[in-house]
Amino acid sequence: MNLDTQDRSAVLGTDAEFRFGPGLTVFFPAFNDAKSLPLLLQQTFETLQRVTSDYEVIVVNDGSYDGTADVLAESARTYSPHLRVITHTRNQGYGAALRSGFLAATKEYVFYTDGDGQYDPRDLERLLHVATPDCGLVNGYKLVRNDPWHRVALGWIYNRFARWLFRIRLKDIDCDFRLIRRSAFDPTALRSTGGTICLELVRNLELSGTRIIELPVHHYPRQHGRSQFFRIRSLAITLIQLFQVFIRLVVAPAFFSTESSQTAGPREAISARRVGFIALCVTLLSILAYARALTLPFISDDYVQIQLSRDFGPVSGWNALAHDALYRCRATSLVLTYWIEQAFGTNPVYYNVASLLLHIANSLLVFALGAWRAVGWRVSALAACFFAISQRHSEAVVWFAAVPELLVFLFSLVSFLFWISWLENPRRSYYGAAFLAYLLALLSKESAVAVVPLCLLAVICHPDRPFRRLWGALPLALVAGGYFAMAFAARDTHLHFNDGTFSLHAPFVKVLVRSMGGLLWVWGLVTLLLFSMKVLRPWPRVVPIGLAWMVVTLLPYSFLTYMPRVPSRHTYWASVGLSLIVASGFLALRNHTAVLNRRWLVPAMASIIAIHQCGYLWTVLHHRYTFRAEPTERLLKVARETKGTIYANCFPYSPIIAQYAIEIALEGSAKPKFEVGSEAAKHLDARDFCNSIVEGARY
Repeated sequence: MNLDTQDRSAVLGTDAEFRFGPGLTVFFPAFNDAKSLPLLLQQTFETLQRVTSDYEVIVVNDGSYDGTADVLAESARTYSPHLRVITHTRNQGYGAALRSGFLAATKEYVFYTDGDGQYDPRDLERLLHVATPDCGLVNGYKLVRNDPWHRVALGWIYNRFARWLFRIRLKDIDCDFRLIRRSAFDPTALRSTGGTICLELVRNLELSGTRIIELPVHHYPRQHGRSQFFRIRSLAITLIQLFQVFIRLVVAPAFFSTESSQTAGPREAISARRVGFIALCVTLLSILAYARALTLPFISDDYVQIQLSRDFGPVSGWNALAHDALYRCRATSLVLTYWIEQAFGTNPVYYNVASLLLHIANSLLVFALGAWRAVGWRVSALAACFFAISQRHSEAVVWFAAVPELLVFLFSLVSFLFWISWLENPRRSYYGAAFLAYLLALLSKESAVAVVPLCLLAVICHPDRPFRRLWGALPLALVAGGYFAMAFAARDTHLHFNDGTFSLHAPFVKVLVRSMGGLLWVWGLVTLLLFSMKVLRPWPRVVPIGLAWMVVTLLPYSFLTYMPRVPSRHTYWASVGLSLIVASGFLALRNHTAVLNRRWLVPAMASIIAIHQCGYLWTVLHHRYTFRAEPTERLLKVARETKGTIYANCFPYSPIIAQYAIEIALEGSAKPKFEVGSEAAKHLDARDFCNSIVEGARY
């Protein structure tokens, strides 16, 4: 709270009859302040003797080496028994000095200011005048800052930035002229050793809800020594500590401050401000993980995706799309691809941006799972952050041809979230929205049928066990049955029933087990191992939910026959289950480290996971995707220089992809033909387009 003009003018003077009733501790942090301390102490004791009878003065000597110890020894004899000296044998920093002063204080109110003499201790009387029982902090703000211009500029920038970053209302964080009621805050909660302790102190007081008053105070030029803050080393340390304090005071509370959802009790409350902050974190993490992928060219089947969108994307092609048993199940992705080409052409950057935006939206939907009582906002927030940077499903984000995976996830999770809302409040609009989103999911990929068992899982995990609502899943199941009946009826012309990629006789159990193990590696398995060994406890109910989610969403892909496990792009939806498991482990780790007083382990582990996931994406996987794109990129380079036919003795992809790539990339120019095989290899100018990552048959 700020005083208005009338209040402010009323306290600018002093009252000779004024006496401050409560006890008062005054302390000064001092480092090499031998020349300024004598006058500072003299003025302080003159003021205290005039306004109160219950007081003490403390000076914290933070490892001074300029004679401060001798000055304080003499002063202690002069002002005994009211003056105490606390000595640090070595310089521990401004924050450590403040902590020592707060912990040593014994009176009801504590006032502190710096020992360099830039503030007038006689202004303390103004602060005492307005201190009331409901006031936790009376903070000064500088009328005019009397410092060199560079300190004024840097101080202004720091103050504005810190106030914005920490959402602090106090107008002058950097004014260390404060009167605080001891009961308004816990000094043991302060951890910073540098100047960022002021941020901790002020933010904790503001969050406590106590009344805060601000008053103007005088600020004078520094007469002795030099500031320890405005040095390169000190500024660097301050920036590092600023980041640490931000993680501890802003990020951690945003993720950990709601009530636990392990018992699936009442729905957790979450503020709009926290939702916005976590959404921002999830967005930035997604960009951090996949920003480099924006530079990748098209990869093989991307050209097929674009060609199919030209055939089926426009309204004129929708009738043919409806009669195609395979591609009507990818209708949304083909229409989206067509729209992107119409708006931006065939520059791969725009397609990569579209994939990233879909991934960000999907990561935010994972966060929205916090509305599910079985999960809760704390788990969903951490799960969304892990999902945003996970490299396990990166193929779905990086490879545009896998955009159906992103879209089926988007519509399926929207459907599931509306189903959750319907379970909590049976409004027809919620059910209708769930059903509509489910239909769009089926038009995105066959795996959308997993929505049905997930809806059943939501009913089972609901604390009220609303089994009567199971009827709501019946229309979804009937639509899924008709959906597959149509596909099976067209099996003679359905590509996947005839090209060997899918079989109802596939060893789906083995594929499912291998895929579960591959997806859980490494952080999922580490989490399960720590829970199994009871290093982390208790075993949260989110873990079996996560495992069930993985089984349900991987099962539709376990009938594929061309790989011994589900390809990484098809694990995108199942990664939600992995993310829930890892998030529950993080919460258990936080509780465990709090007991051991090793809270630093949580941000340390988070940093390790982020570096591992993002580092792997930016190096190993980016190198792999670059090599996968190389054959078509080399082909297009040759095609731009060739007018006749391009002969190849090795091309790792289907010749159809090569022809599509030439037709799409070389629109408006003469297009050479492409031939690969034993006859093409006989030509002297036959080229090798394979590499160590993507091999093909060599002729």
